[in-house]
Amino acid sequence: MNFKRIEWIFVIAFIALDIFLLSVYVTQNDTIDQRTSSFSTTSTSGSILKSIKNDQISYGQLSDKPQAGYYVSSANSNILREKADQLHYSWEYANHKLTVNFTDGLKLVDPDKPQATIDEFLKDNSIVLFGKEYTYNKNLSTKSVVVYTQMIYVAPVYSNDGQIRFEVKNGYVTGYTQGYMNDVQILREKRETISQERALIWLYQYNKLPANTQVLWCHLGYTRLLSVNNSIVYIPTWNFCIKNSNTGNIQYRRINAFTGSVMDETISVK
Repeated sequence: MNFKRIEWIFVIAFIALDIFLLSVYVTQNDTIDQRTSSFSTTSTSGSILKSIKNDQISYGQLSDKPQAGYYVSSANSNILREKADQLHYSWEYANHKLTVNFTDGLKLVDPDKPQATIDEFLKDNSIVLFGKEYTYNKNLSTKSVVVYTQMIYVAPVYSNDGQIRFEVKNGYVTGYTQGYMNDVQILREKRETISQERALIWLYQYNKLPANTQVLWCHLGYTRLLSVNNSIVYIPTWNFCIKNSNTGNIQYRRINAFTGSVMDETISVK
């Protein structure tokens, strides 16, 4: 009996099954999109926006124009581990994330503009791997954590998989944790997303937009959806930062930009 041949038959069968399951998942999302579209027509956008304002929710100017994006995938690889020996600093690797420690810290030239110094770090492969592929993200950054995101087709990654998170203390960068999306591939042709305004409306209709709050920002980016055949699938999402007007507490929410459904994964902000 040709066991090698049987082994290959099983491998091909499993790959075919993974592709089939992904196609079913995407088709179901399309069906959900149609249902939620019908759901949204029960009230006009104008009346819902009026209800939002009556609940003392402020959101500034939001576009009512659809955007566009892709289903994309990234290989679930260990490329950061494979190249980590290039670094001049101590490091650890776990769960496809690379954590680097700067023993003495790297001084920021201007603590109020940490990106000015960190941008220079990204040019040096002995400090950061693939650094030129990341861009400073002001919205996700705080005084203690400066976040850089990979860009996928002009949109930032809102999952840790495609981010570098630099730890800052007393004017020094003490280290960072890095995720890297390798070998990004388009799975389906470009398709239209819902608009910023429509995403806000659905967030409100799903009771995820509390009264007496302020929407500080809303941006389109890519978020992890599911894992298939040792790859990770990502989709465009509308990402919201919401501040409670009474307590000052911050919440982060995201909406599937294709279907309008609420995503469970939280945005990574410290």
